[in-house]
Amino acid sequence: MAVGENEERETDGTAEVNAAGVWLVEDLVVQVPGFEGAYESHVFNEHGVLPHVFFWDVVQDTVHSYLAQDAPDGPDWRGVLDFLEEQTRRRVPGAIEVIVTSFLYDLPYEGEPGYGIAAHLGPAMKERNLQLRPWCGAASPDKATTTDAGNTP
Repeated sequence: MAVGENEERETDGTAEVNAAGVWLVEDLVVQVPGFEGAYESHVFNEHGVLPHVFFWDVVQDTVHSYLAQDAPDGPDWRGVLDFLEEQTRRRVPGAIEVIVTSFLYDLPYEGEPGYGIAAHLGPAMKERNLQLRPWCGAASPDKATTTDAGNTP
């Protein structure tokens, strides 16, 4: 059958996956105060929403909030983790790729400032993080229970 002869084409789902990433960003901005300015700048500079690019700012602002503890400006890191935990549990294709690839993968590694935030991940994100960094699941007996910024796991 030639193209155009009542043939139904299947899509690869790319548009739906991209839309889910955009919805994730937009929902985050609405539900977690502190990202409005970054979102507006991002949309202006990128001429639209690029979820993976925007999430670089999400990681930086979230880790900064974690280290600053109760700083008046920016998002609350706990709210970000709660929102992303809920979204991770939903397992929506497109959204989960953004969370894993552009949030969890970009969190600080051991020895970097903000590394302790990983101890605060919820169960669904912790499971995904352990798939990315299996060595993070092995508890070290010589590690203290207090992490950077005075946060306890």
